[in-house]
Amino acid sequence: MAGIKRTASDALWSKYVRTRDNWTCQSCGKKYSPDRAGGLHCSHYWSRGYYSVRFDEANTEALCFGCHQKLGSNPHDHKEHMVNKLGQEEYDKLLIRKNTSKHGIKKYYLSKEFRAEIKKKLEELDG
Repeated sequence: MAGIKRTASDALWSKYVRTRDNWTCQSCGKKYSPDRAGGLHCSHYWSRGYYSVRFDEANTEALCFGCHQKLGSNPHDHKEHMVNKLGQEEYDKLLIRKNTSKHGIKKYYLSKEFRAEIKKKLEELDG
């Protein structure tokens, strides 16, 4: 992850994913409080360097530091985790999205308009 700049959109997306996942690690089930969630990460199955899936709901999930490290350093286990979570068909679709270039998507993802969309999604989750 070193070398990839964390943007305002990344920060909002991270909050959205952790909120969507109920501040709970999606691997071990450890629950975090939103005001003390420093150990709960927004994990990307495929690196944030792939803008085609950087903000893809299926590519991101909340993982505690330990599970993030464990899955990130064990690609076979991480793939198995994702296939179990998504199902083979959805995993295959995510792989296609990852490998599909979207001209201009990076500029959009860095825009105020995209951040407004994430804020709206967060509001919907907060009810």
